Amino acid sequence: MKLNKILLFSVLFLFAATLSADFAIDGNRFKTSPFTDGFITVYGSEGLEEGLFGLDFIMNYQHEPIVVSGTKGKNKVIANQLAADISFFYSVVKWFDLGVSLPVILFENGDGWNKDDSLAKAGVGDLRLVPRFQLFSLFDKAISMSVITEVTAPTGKQIHSALGSNQFTFRPAIALGTQTKWVDAALNLFYQILPKQTFATSKFDDEFGLKLALNVHAVEKLLDINAEFHSATSIKSPFKNDAQDNIELGGGVRFKTPANVDVIAGAFGGFGNAVAVPKYRIYAGISWNMNVLPPEDERNKEEFKLKKREAKQEEQPKQEEKKPEKKAKKAPKKAAPKQAALPQQPEKTGEKLPNEVHFMHESDYIADPVEIEKVALILTRNFMLKIRIEAHTDKHENKAFAQKRANAVKAVLIKNGVEANRIKIKIIGAAEPVSDGDTEPDMVKNRRVEFFVVTD
Repeated sequence: MKLNKILLFSVLFLFAATLSADFAIDGNRFKTSPFTDGFITVYGSEGLEEGLFGLDFIMNYQHEPIVVSGTKGKNKVIANQLAADISFFYSVVKWFDLGVSLPVILFENGDGWNKDDSLAKAGVGDLRLVPRFQLFSLFDKAISMSVITEVTAPTGKQIHSALGSNQFTFRPAIALGTQTKWVDAALNLFYQILPKQTFATSKFDDEFGLKLALNVHAVEKLLDINAEFHSATSIKSPFKNDAQDNIELGGGVRFKTPANVDVIAGAFGGFGNAVAVPKYRIYAGISWNMNVLPPEDERNKEEFKLKKREAKQEEQPKQEEKKPEKKAKKAPKKAAPKQAALPQQPEKTGEKLPNEVHFMHESDYIADPVEIEKVALILTRNFMLKIRIEAHTDKHENKAFAQKRANAVKAVLIKNGVEANRIKIKIIGAAEPVSDGDTEPDMVKNRRVEFFVVTD
């Protein structure tokens, strides 16, 4: 797996086309993110869900996006621009996403590069290909890191020189980030490969920069608020080249809907006189996504059932021995054995019931609720009893999964007529394993929920 990541990254890193001597616009600054991480132009470091496909449509108005300084003063190459960024993305696997974005210029006006220019009113910008390789994600997404090898193609140049670069551009970046329940943060460190050139009174060369974003989940699953800071400077003369040094500050909001459609809006302000940095820009749009693969729990469902059957194979011969005797005595009453297996009136506080529920790794999906339904039957027949759910994980899981499993089991009990105030929860995690082995059957035994009678 690690070797595949290194090979893919190396191939894309070496992909850079021949650079032209003519002046080239930094097309990367006319963009929105093809990923729905909650940020607009800052890339997140956490990989997307496997099989996730999405589409972003974001309207972007920029005021004075290209202004250059020459011997005759400032020239507003583009004074106003209204664009629609259309982005597609697909997560091939958990650690590899691929984004494709194309800015469609709906309207623009300005002076052009010179008096002989006839500025195009509309067209397309530079096509961007954005692969993201996640290198690692630790401590339940608390720390993660990705490599992003962004490439742009000179599609805008085919229409007008002010619509994009006249060459392929390459921009490798490192994305660091953290995700928590209420706050996400991301940091991008990038290197921009540009040709050495002089335009008007300004010199251009390779540059490096950073982008920082903070995303706050103001209302869980409904409203996010984000803020971003961008800065870039020339490699040759850091923070001394007015044509390249730039700072942008801004942010926006993201409204989430149950239909996997997010509504996005916000604004940015530019500082300094760098080429291709607007004085300000306003954006608004929608982001939609869906998973083209079945949910992970559903994909593991059959595998889980097979493992469960294997675990029950040892008990099967005993059940077959008992069946002939029971059929001979009471053939019509098939439910009798099940009722006999259920304790009708447990009297001892803390008594452990024989029923257990087991789970897949890092999952709270309940493949078969029959054991929970048996416990619910006990409680509905004995109204003075309460139950305590004790939730466990294996040693490789985060303790948070124990809480999720307990909540899932509690929901099934309530669905089967048990009052919520009769259910208590105790989170144990990996502290009390029943098996010390490292094989999957051993881990399945440890990933469990147990039931204890509470009479007080």
